[in-house]
Amino acid sequence: MGESTRRPACSTSQSPRNLGAGDPRALDRREFLWRFGGGLGGVALAHLLATQGLLAEPSSEPSVTSPNAKRPHFPPRAKRVVQLFMSGAASQCDTFDFKPELIRRHGQKFDPGGKVELFQSDPGACMKSPWEFRPRGQCGKMISDLVPHLGSCADDLAFIHSMVSKSNVHGPATYMQNTGFVLPGFPHMGAWVSYGLGSMNENLPTFVVLPDVRGFAPNGPANWSSGFLPAAHQGTMIRVGKPNPIFDLFPPESARFITPDSER
Repeated sequence: MGESTRRPACSTSQSPRNLGAGDPRALDRREFLWRFGGGLGGVALAHLLATQGLLAEPSSEPSVTSPNAKRPHFPPRAKRVVQLFMSGAASQCDTFDFKPELIRRHGQKFDPGGKVELFQSDPGACMKSPWEFRPRGQCGKMISDLVPHLGSCADDLAFIHSMVSKSNVHGPATYMQNTGFVLPGFPHMGAWVSYGLGSMNENLPTFVVLPDVRGFAPNGPANWSSGFLPAAHQGTMIRVGKPNPIFDLFPPESARFITPDSER
């Protein structure tokens, strides 16, 4: 083909006004508005239906960057989870973990029958709890007099005594409590809940952390890390009592070009 006869594939010598009604290139104003406006509306509608799980054919592999992406294969019964991690709190042997053997061995040398990793020094003699244990509620759960109000609702609580720690050292034991592993790099329980349940609101974090205003527990923010899960499931720390309670929630003073008007 010579240079004089070469034309782009999209060029035409006719204007749309002169095209016939059956010509596929004919596009009047009303059809143009419907194709582009209605098409974008359909995309928005599909997104809204997908977030509510109302699509007839949900996508086989949703995006893992959104906290709302993953849904369990069954309707979850839990709406939210609140975990109170009290580093350095009262011993379970003085609250709700009744140990008759410890009472029998009171004053004897500590001899567990094997090596136990300890935080410091050598263990001394066994010591029973200074508080008496009594059966509480209809279930008869043995709870100490140290926490009588806790004992009054014993029938409404679930006590898990099968959980054990592989370390008595504060750092590894704190990882163990929050992630289930004594080594760093694993997701916190809140990250798993975020990953498994998703979110009912796309504009709020699924996993929020309220640390003690007096300081962090051992390992600091690593305790609420998302580990190998997507970063969307990382815990959002709220610094109680600070002028800027959430990091990077507001632009820095150096970014003067970001104003309320520009945000709107």
